Amino acid sequence: MAAVATAETHVTDSERDGAEAPTPRLFNPHGPTLEDAILATWEKLATAGQAPCPVCGGEMSHAGGCESCGSELR
Repeated sequence: MAAVATAETHVTDSERDGAEAPTPRLFNPHGPTLEDAILATWEKLATAGQAPCPVCGGEMSHAGGCESCGSELR
């Protein structure tokens, strides 16, 4: 599930007649997002069984979570 913050815009009648323009974003990420980090961790856990913890950088295992901080992905 993803969420995008958008600015409020007003559409005129002439704009409604044409093709819909994409909703403008309030910001564009300039690097990896939290979603990217979590998905990469999930992928590494699924394939290798271990991955760096996205919270503290410690070692995370598929079965027991992070050995350093106790974080878990469920």
